[in-house]
This record gives sequence, structure tokens and C-alpha cells, in this order.
Amino acid sequence: MSYTSFVYLVLIFFAVLFYYAFPKRTRWVVLMAANMVFYIYSGWDNFLFLLLSVLISYFTAREMAKLFEKLEQDINQEGLDKKQIKALKEENKIQRRRYLIAGLAGVLAILFAVKYTNFVLKNICGVIRIFNPSQETLVLKLIVPVGVSFYTFQMVSYLVDVYKGKVKAQRNICKYVLYASFFPSVVQGPIPRYKDLGEQLYRGNAFEFENIRNGALLILWGFFKKLVLAERLSIFVNDIYGNYAAYEGVILALATVAYSIQTYADFAGCMDIVSGTAKLFGIKLAPNFLRPYFSKTLPEFWRRWHVTMGAWFKDYIFYPISISKFSLKLNKNARKIFGNTMGRIISSSFPILVVWFLTGIWHGASWNYVAWGMFHGVLIMLSQIFTPYNEKLSEKLHIRTESFAFRLYQMSRTFLLCCVGRVFFRANGLKEALRIFIRMFSGVGMQYMGAGQLLDHGLNKANMIVVLVAVFVLCTVSMMQERMDVTEALFKKNIVVRWALIYLLILAVFILGKYGPGYNSAGFIYEKF
Repeated sequence: MSYTSFVYLVLIFFAVLFYYAFPKRTRWVVLMAANMVFYIYSGWDNFLFLLLSVLISYFTAREMAKLFEKLEQDINQEGLDKKQIKALKEENKIQRRRYLIAGLAGVLAILFAVKYTNFVLKNICGVIRIFNPSQETLVLKLIVPVGVSFYTFQMVSYLVDVYKGKVKAQRNICKYVLYASFFPSVVQGPIPRYKDLGEQLYRGNAFEFENIRNGALLILWGFFKKLVLAERLSIFVNDIYGNYAAYEGVILALATVAYSIQTYADFAGCMDIVSGTAKLFGIKLAPNFLRPYFSKTLPEFWRRWHVTMGAWFKDYIFYPISISKFSLKLNKNARKIFGNTMGRIISSSFPILVVWFLTGIWHGASWNYVAWGMFHGVLIMLSQIFTPYNEKLSEKLHIRTESFAFRLYQMSRTFLLCCVGRVFFRANGLKEALRIFIRMFSGVGMQYMGAGQLLDHGLNKANMIVVLVAVFVLCTVSMMQERMDVTEALFKKNIVVRWALIYLLILAVFILGKYGPGYNSAGFIYEKF
């Protein structure tokens, strides 16, 4: 069920209607029912995989909760000294860790089985083919359940937080299913933490017209980004990338820039739709997309793009690796050899590279995604090394680093680097990505850049104008969002101006949006992850 489909709009209409019609204490049941409709609509096999992951994580968390209860009873016994209490806590922690490892192994095994089995088989067959050229590639017919990467990460964070005592295990399995599969966020994120989302789902929020108004407007704005801009750009990008061998130079670079804008509008549009949907129920999802193309550095870019995924990797991968015995030993040895500053940078590079390898492979079971991840990991590592030198150089050259021109240069540089990475992201495999790079730099390709030639790729003059206007509108609103709450500012405007802008947005979506019979929507880019 696509977030831009008519069926989805019908679902949220009736879900909101019944949600506020029910008593507060049972409103979570309406959300639960909407979850089931949304997920089962995609297929029973998808739901069964979700249910298996839910059962593993639910019962694992309940067993860890029982151990916490037992520990509380044990340490409240009379006559225990500090040493005995410490021993009880340590033993209890060991027991909880066993359950944690088992639970994590269970939910991650499901993710690995459905998403990476064929990737592993393909690479094994590739190695065998070196010695036996007749070896055929084995491919199993496996489904990849909707949202499996996202809800698996949710369950991992839930189990770890229960293990650490940060949250209490949910006793009601139906309420836990609601958290694990909340339909606005289950397909593409945000990746919510239980302590942030759980209580909002269960408490039954009061009806507030402001939530309905703001939520509907946010959904409409998301539709504009996706249907008016991203879908149009996808036609142009698919035509060039689908026949990349026929082009060279500037046209491939232009298609890559177009794909970067398409990805931005696609993902930002989805986040607006899902956040707006949650807001209709009085639920606030974690911010997940903070206008990353205004970033001045790559680390800042990735703090703004898919915010919750970045936070997940930081909390559950980067920090644990950083404080591991191996990293501490590496840090100590690096400081001895290279000095404190450089030693610290070198030792911190190891967890960065691990995180970005996993980020790449999380996006897809293909070496082009691994290359994409490592490309960004290496650049971030290099930025840590060279930032101090760049700052000293700027001082010596008397460069005004706070000037608009310098900030514009930084944003342009970051955007350009992201565009380079997008080639790996968009290509169908690592070999194709490398071929596209070769074609991109094998000639100038200005012969493809005439007005007539640019209109030969699925978009006529009128559609090109729509793209340019939509990009201008998106940039203008995004710049405003950097400085203010645009929704609040809109509703402070004169009623005529306010509704004129809203009706203009509605008309843009209905008249200029790419949807309906005869049009095969490409879906959201992050749905496949």
C-alpha cells in the first residue's frame, strides 16, 4: 500500500474517524487495526515474517524483565553486604546478556536470511567460477518482507534498551506489535525508539484541530515533492541511466544531479507524508530529514539525512565499537606512534569505517551499496584528518569562513561529493557504476545538451518547466524552514493569502502530479531497503 495511493488515503481517513470516536483508553486498538490492514494488504507472507520477529523480540524482552524483577527481590533481602549485591547484579547481567544475544541473533537471522542469502550465494558461486567456469549462480526465490530492515532495527534497539534497563518490557503483546509495526513509519522510517513512541501510541491522544490541519498540510506538501517533482525527475533519470552506454560527459553528470534532487524530493516527501499521518493522531514522530543539502560538511549532511538511522548506528554500533577493548588498544598504540591528535583520529577511523560498511550493506545486498558506504566512510575519515589543517590554512589566507560566499562554496562542495556517491547508489551493481564513471569522464558530451536533445528523454518542454518551478518552490520553502516554522507562519497570514497558497498547492498536486490509471509509479526509493 503506497503512501501516495488512494487506498492509503481511505485508510487514514477511516482510521482517524474511528480513533477519535473511540474512548481514549481503547484508541490504541484502532491504530492496531489500521496497522494490520496496512501490513496484511501487502501480503500474508509479509505479515508472518513480521509476526515471527515480534514473537522472538517480545518473549526475549519479557524474560529479561523477569530477571530484573528477580534481581530486585534478591537485593532487597536482609543481611546482604555491598560485595554480595555487586555479585548478584553481575550474575543477573550475565543472564540478561545471554537472552539479549539469543534475541538479537533471532531477529537478525531473519533479516539476513531474506535479504542477504542470495548475495552470499552469488559471491560464493563467483569464487567457485574462478576454478570451475561452468558453475552456475544459485538464486533462491525469497521474498523481502515490507519494512524488514526498519522494524528489525526497531526491535534491536528495543531489546538493547530493555537489557540496559532504559525501558521496561511491554507486557501486552498487541501493544508491542503496534509499536513494532506502526504503519506510517514501518516501511521507510523514521526508526523510532520505544521510549519516544510507545507512550504516544498507547495513551489515546485528545482531538485537536491543529493536529488535523497541520498533519493534512504536511501530507499535501509531501505529495507535491513526490508526485510533482520526484516522479518527473525519475523519468529523465531512468532514461539516461537505463541507456548510459549511449551517453558520455555532461549529460550523465546532469542525470546524476537530477537523481540527487529526485532522491531528496522522494525521501523528504515520504517523511512529510508519514509525519503528517502520525500528527493526525496527535503522535509526533522523530525528525528524520532536516534539509541535508544545506549542509556544509559530509558529517553534517549525514546528521541531517535519515536522522534516526544515523542515530541508531551511532548508539548501537559506533559507540560500542569505540569503547571495545580492540578500539581502546588501537587508540593507545596509535597515540604512541603518531601522537595524541593524529592517534585519536586514526583510532576513531576504525569504528567509522565499520559503521559505513554496515550502512552500505543495510541499504542493499550488492557491492555497489558497499562501495557507496565506504566512499562516504573514507571521506568522513579524511575530513577528520584534514579539518585542523584546513582551519589553519584558512587563517593564514585570511578567508572569511563565516561569509555567505564561503558557506555557499561549502554547501556546493558537499552536494558535489554526494552526487559522486549517488552514482554507486543508482547503478545496478558495482561494475555498472564504474562504467558510468568512465563514460562520464570519457568526453564532454555537449552534443546531448541542446534544448531539443534534452527533450528526448521523456520530459517535454512543459514538464521541464514544471521541474524547474518545483525545484525553485522546494528550495524557497526549504530556506524558509531553516529560519522559521513555515506552517505556523502560513496560518498567521491573511486568510485570503493563506487559502490561496493552500489551494495552489492542492491544484499543483491534482493537475501536475504523476499518478492514476496508466501511470506506473516507481514507488518510494527507500521502500526497497
